[in-house]
Amino acid sequence: MAINKDILTSSELEALSKKVIGFSKSEWCEVNIDSAHSANLRYAANMVTTSGSAVNTTVNITCANGKKSGTVTTNDLSNEGLSMAVKRAEEIASLAPDNEELMPPLAEKPKYLRSAQFDESSADTAYAAGERAKVAEKAIKEAKARQFVTAGFLETIVSRFAMRNSKGVYVDDQKTRTTFSTTMRNEDGSSSGWNKSASQAIARLNPDRTINRAAEKCEAWSSPKEMDPGVYKTILEPSAAADLVQQFIWSLNAREAEEGRSAFSRPGGGTALGEQLFSDKISISSNPNHPLVPSGIFDRSGLATEQVDWVKNGKITNFERSRFWAQKTGKKPVPGPSNIIMDSGSQLPEDFLATAKPEGLLITSFWYIRDVDNQTLLKTGLTRDGLFWVENGEIKHGVVNFRWNESPITVLKNVTDMSKAIVTAPRDGWDGIPMLIPMLVVSGFNYSSISDAV
Repeated sequence: MAINKDILTSSELEALSKKVIGFSKSEWCEVNIDSAHSANLRYAANMVTTSGSAVNTTVNITCANGKKSGTVTTNDLSNEGLSMAVKRAEEIASLAPDNEELMPPLAEKPKYLRSAQFDESSADTAYAAGERAKVAEKAIKEAKARQFVTAGFLETIVSRFAMRNSKGVYVDDQKTRTTFSTTMRNEDGSSSGWNKSASQAIARLNPDRTINRAAEKCEAWSSPKEMDPGVYKTILEPSAAADLVQQFIWSLNAREAEEGRSAFSRPGGGTALGEQLFSDKISISSNPNHPLVPSGIFDRSGLATEQVDWVKNGKITNFERSRFWAQKTGKKPVPGPSNIIMDSGSQLPEDFLATAKPEGLLITSFWYIRDVDNQTLLKTGLTRDGLFWVENGEIKHGVVNFRWNESPITVLKNVTDMSKAIVTAPRDGWDGIPMLIPMLVVSGFNYSSISDAV
């Protein structure tokens, strides 16, 4: 097996980080190294259009004296380049104003969890390239068989990364991740279907399901009917649910809540911690060791990521808390999630629809999501590439797309049922974070106006 050799090995990361620290004359120094190889394949109009790869190693250096710090990032790994970068960071620190929130580096190495986020086969560049080509071939063959036009994108990232500080704390890790999204359109472009999958292992992508679901949606959306804007019962496919859940998780910040700047702030400096905000069906957690969505074991400062319950039976149980805010409030620091896992039902989404027989608008994906009001976490966006009216668990017809205005808080409060969670990725959000999310049935979702998007 020709394992990727163009990114740094663990021993090379360790040696490089030591070298950088050795160049520093400041009170303390911290270095983060990211060494990554990304390779992709793009197809459109039923043919492969581009294929490429990029390799880069970046070294992020922070030097500090007292409350003054400077940070420089470089990809010049020569002795001269690294020593110059350290010197520049120290120069910046000498000119910077005091930063009262600057935290010293960790003095003791935390206990890190194990994670299986690195898949050796996916790190084999020849194997990964071949698998991406096979997936594209499947999508193109399916499109031609149905007289559709398809476009899609596959990307595999292999990375190794490390953190070292001048107090002697060192940690490194490695990961692989492949994402695949595809769109199917009919020949005149009047109907469209989309789907996406992701995994740390190419062999676990399940591209057949992704391709077939996109094609099925394209067929089902032909001749969509127009409906009036309003509040409708709604079924969110896992990717659409992932977008909203990710928006919610990003908002769980202790400082913002305790300073009165978030939807989870309460009078007198209180927060929504422990409140029954959502359906008791809602439990959301992170666990780097999860077998289906393994993830990172440390943050940029070297703090260990742990198994954390963010929501339990509808109640917020934790906020992300920086080391500075933890020290100021006398609480434990809590790094942000490295993956997002939602408790769920027992049936796969396609089986769940047929068995639970929900009624309402079925959302395939969100074209984009934008902030409206942070105090209520209100968002706005568009549905895209497949919106359907469902009765008795069956798609009855396509529906002309909507612009919507809704808060993830309200969505999670209104959840009445859910499928089994599957490994998925958001369309609008960051697909670098592993997510295990179910299809959600929501008692009400606010559609504000009609959109002529396909």
